[in-house]
Amino acid sequence: MKSRLARLQTAAAWAAAGGGLLGFATSIGLRVLPLGPPWLAWPLHPLLALLGAAGALAAALRGREIDRWRWEMVADPMITKGEREEAHKEAERQRRHASTAFLAAPVFAGYWLVYQLAGGLATWLLPAAALAGYAVGFLAASRWVRGESEP
Repeated sequence: MKSRLARLQTAAAWAAAGGGLLGFATSIGLRVLPLGPPWLAWPLHPLLALLGAAGALAAALRGREIDRWRWEMVADPMITKGEREEAHKEAERQRRHASTAFLAAPVFAGYWLVYQLAGGLATWLLPAAALAGYAVGFLAASRWVRGESEP
């Protein structure tokens, strides 16, 4: 059974795919909504930054969960060296997927909004707000959420 964070990671991956697809479709002129006013970009910056920071926190928590699984597998005295190495590789792959999904969801939402709102510098910086929020959130989460170290 999948954990809540694993289900949230799946939802983030789908949201990223949807945001990327909507952003691309809107960039070539296929609009889902009418063009929004440029002033709407200003209140969206803090919202996307918060979404980015929340994604970073979720990625850190999911990474801790993956590391817990990794060390349970590696601690088994009956596994071979190859199985141990494979457990480490699988855990790193899962951590990369989690980080990518939680980063891409708010960035691609910002990408879609770039083409959904009328132009202007504030509009073009929407994905950067999500990215900055993720960076700040990642720094804070890496200090707050400590991954479990090797036993």
